[in-house]
Amino acid sequence: MSSLFANLSHVVQSRDPSVNRRRAARDLVDMVSHVTIHGRTEGVRIINISPLGVMCRTDADLPVGVLIAIWLPVVRDVGVAVRWAEEGRAGMEFVQPIVPATYEAMLALIPPRRTAW
Repeated sequence: MSSLFANLSHVVQSRDPSVNRRRAARDLVDMVSHVTIHGRTEGVRIINISPLGVMCRTDADLPVGVLIAIWLPVVRDVGVAVRWAEEGRAGMEFVQPIVPATYEAMLALIPPRRTAW
């Protein structure tokens, strides 16, 4: 008798195909922060982060390709490039990846996400 769950390996994969092409695993977090763009400060809520970048929710207009700064614990204002923005979310890539020891110290200060979006 075969198991009911024997052929469910596809369920483990995300429905978002871009997730399977990521260069680094994301850590799910829930942190209020801000970005600085063209001399003004805009609020963001960071929902995932990796040593290579962040994804956040925001009402700010963040044009794709623009270089801005985002505030994070330990590294403070760090340069990011906006890679995509849609429906109140934005993905940003750090100008310089965060080195592992610094990333771990920073992540220890950021609250993990406790709720689903």
